[in-house]
Amino acid sequence: MTTQDLVNDFINVTVEVYKETKEFLNFSYNQINWRPSDKQWSVGECFEHLIRTNSKYIPAYQEYALTGIKNKPETFRHTIIGKMLINSMKPENKRKTKTPGAFNPFGSVIKENIVKDFLHQNNEVVDLINRIDKSKLKEKIRSPFRKYIKYNVGDSLMIIAYHSLRHLQQAKKVTQSAGFPSA
Repeated sequence: MTTQDLVNDFINVTVEVYKETKEFLNFSYNQINWRPSDKQWSVGECFEHLIRTNSKYIPAYQEYALTGIKNKPETFRHTIIGKMLINSMKPENKRKTKTPGAFNPFGSVIKENIVKDFLHQNNEVVDLINRIDKSKLKEKIRSPFRKYIKYNVGDSLMIIAYHSLRHLQQAKKVTQSAGFPSA
């Protein structure tokens, strides 16, 4: 795989997330904040969680975007820990993980424009990735969530892409739950 292949994979998943997320744009405040049960997240909480987690990567992407673009594709390899995290984020992995406190939006009052905020952040990340020198995708960064874990910048792209897809599917399941408000 080349660094450009990786960016293309990231863009493909992110475009899918973007298109499917647009379905939530006209949801009412009640639809955004409705929960299927006292233990499950609302549609809005799914998007709030993604905004909180993705925002932890943005400073690193901004820093790398300042270095300028080299469009020469280079060979790219995922790290072992990166591969494990990417696979754990894929929607087909049904294993649930506990969300750390600062990233858990449960009980938050979610604004009606949360979907727009998520789409805006999504666009910001794609713009930054398009401006990053592709050789920087191989550089190691510390996980913003567990400082003792390191993986490369390219791993982080696929982690957030699949994490977004996973929670988008979670939000869709909320809308299919019995009792979901029609407006």
